[in-house]
Amino acid sequence: MALDHRGVPPEPETQPLHPTVRAVPPWDQALDGLFAAGYPQSIDAYLAGLGTNDELGFRLTGTSADTQAATYLADQLRAIGLRNVHLEPVPVDVFEFKSASLAVTGRKMVASTFAGVGPTPPEGLSGQIVYLHDGTAADYAGLDVSGKIVLVDHALDRYWLNLIGAEATERGAVGVVMTYGPDSGVFYSCAPDALGSNDSSYDVSFVPMVYISAQDGDWLKEQLTSAETVTATMKLDVRVRMVEEGGVGYNVYGDLLGEVEDGTFLLIGAHYDAYFHSATDDVSGVATAFAIAKALKLHGQPRHTVRFQFLTAEEFGTANSWYDWCVGSWWTITHAHPDWAGQIRAFVNMDYLYLATPLLMLASAECQPFLKTLADANPELVPNGYTFDKPMSSDDWMFNAAGVPTVNLRTLTGHDSVYHTNYMTAEKVDWPNAANVAKFVARIVGALDDGVLPLAPIARADELADAVVPGDLITAGADRVVVERLQCGIVRLQSLAAQYEASRTRQRPVPRSSIPDVNRLLLEMQKVIGTSFTALDVWERTVYPHEQVLWDVQNLRTAIAALERDRPRPNDALGALRNVGLTSYSGLDFSHRVYTQDLSRHAPGYYRLNWGEQGHLALLHDVTAQYRAIQAGTWSSHTVAQLKAMRAQNVEDLNSRLDAMSQAVEGISSLLEEIDGLL
Repeated sequence: MALDHRGVPPEPETQPLHPTVRAVPPWDQALDGLFAAGYPQSIDAYLAGLGTNDELGFRLTGTSADTQAATYLADQLRAIGLRNVHLEPVPVDVFEFKSASLAVTGRKMVASTFAGVGPTPPEGLSGQIVYLHDGTAADYAGLDVSGKIVLVDHALDRYWLNLIGAEATERGAVGVVMTYGPDSGVFYSCAPDALGSNDSSYDVSFVPMVYISAQDGDWLKEQLTSAETVTATMKLDVRVRMVEEGGVGYNVYGDLLGEVEDGTFLLIGAHYDAYFHSATDDVSGVATAFAIAKALKLHGQPRHTVRFQFLTAEEFGTANSWYDWCVGSWWTITHAHPDWAGQIRAFVNMDYLYLATPLLMLASAECQPFLKTLADANPELVPNGYTFDKPMSSDDWMFNAAGVPTVNLRTLTGHDSVYHTNYMTAEKVDWPNAANVAKFVARIVGALDDGVLPLAPIARADELADAVVPGDLITAGADRVVVERLQCGIVRLQSLAAQYEASRTRQRPVPRSSIPDVNRLLLEMQKVIGTSFTALDVWERTVYPHEQVLWDVQNLRTAIAALERDRPRPNDALGALRNVGLTSYSGLDFSHRVYTQDLSRHAPGYYRLNWGEQGHLALLHDVTAQYRAIQAGTWSSHTVAQLKAMRAQNVEDLNSRLDAMSQAVEGISSLLEEIDGLL
């Protein structure tokens, strides 16, 4: 019997274009029983107990604990009765954390570290401790830290770990001790003894770095105020095995086989690698996915295969890279299975399900309308409400950028105080809320399992129209002919998409014989949308390919105009240049060599760009020399000419991107015309 979002079989000869929602599906009872019996909780507990450090845990990709988890997951999938269960290798840099500590005046403090940081010698690194607050270039002014260990309050909402490590290396320090300070923000703030960890975007050439708790950091700062010199020994025992040395992790798969074999399938996933003994990120998502798999297996055979995917290397998978996380997902859809784009009916990814908060759905624009329909029809499953946003840089983003319809379900709208700390414990998980999410996912499966896929191209057309503002583009210097072509293409796309939407909402029956062709064209359309329109800005937010370039052009234009006034306004020029590329992030607060290295990792062609290559990255200009000249009052016409050359380069790039977007819009319109011919 085919799964259906209403809990009833579909009509045999025709299928409405637009899904309706009626009766409560029968799998709800199965899910209630599984959660009441502690089935997902037992999976959560087992995975949370694994780690390469007995006390702190850590189960990062390719480690012994990670492989043990992968084997366990495969065994559990077989026990449910799924087919084609297997582990797939993913080339990774393996980071196996053993222990970390800091010893000062007879006191030994337990420490954590960050994925991608290299080890100290076995005997550790000893040196004088120097407190540097945020660890920016200004904090080093007048200090010689050669051969010393620097103590830094983390400022992860402003500067990432690679910048701190790179600056310390540039200044000759031998190590970095990070801690929580008075201005550190929400990260790792849940308890005075909390330890923290993240991916670090680190380079193996940087000095080692460890993290101590807020209470240990406060104690250490007191010692520094009461003694002229404080000497410490930091130890970091990690085993790093690079890809070139055979580093490998494993994704885990299992299929709930469907009745038909038309080459398409549904994908449900979560990542299983974790920091500390995490029972939340994303072990609770993994456990919830297992409950869904078992409930669907008990309920009956779906019409289309439902594939369960448990990904490694979400937290970390590559050293020497800015894009060092989500490597397992990126490798899967770009290297191992690029053919899946066009075959996956949708990818439902569950990440960080543990809070009783509004359900956040990070979804492709085409998916949002039907997800809203499901949520509105099932308010008991979203008792705290729900909200939408664009896909972000988690495992589903890579699939979305490859052209797969996606939705990421989470109950965390930002970083909370226990995120990536040793306080991500099982008692933090709200299992009744997880059960609600599981039931909601089962309804998504039902809505996608049979008939015409409930994708809404009108949502994309309208979003695209909002993102492309002809007046702004022409004012910035874009070619009027190029802009008008794109604008006309979007207007035509909106018209065709509106016609298709009218067919969907009228619930006009579609002959079953035509459904496979309609879906094939819809998924082909999604491939064009995902690959052509999914871009990243400098903060890893999902934007359209022209937007970051346009913003940089606009800011360069503002700076130039401010300098060319009869009475120049240098402060206006400085304000605009701060917003060009990464200038305000790493260009002004760190040494120039640290900044240029940071820029190089975002540049097209970087050897470990990873999933950044899917993001249509903009060329990021280094305007710090011009900024400093303006700041010092030594700028000249040559300074303005340099800024104009950068702007011209960006305008050329902008026109190229707009032209490519026009081709994509016209291709999508052609596919909609083909679909209309089948209805």
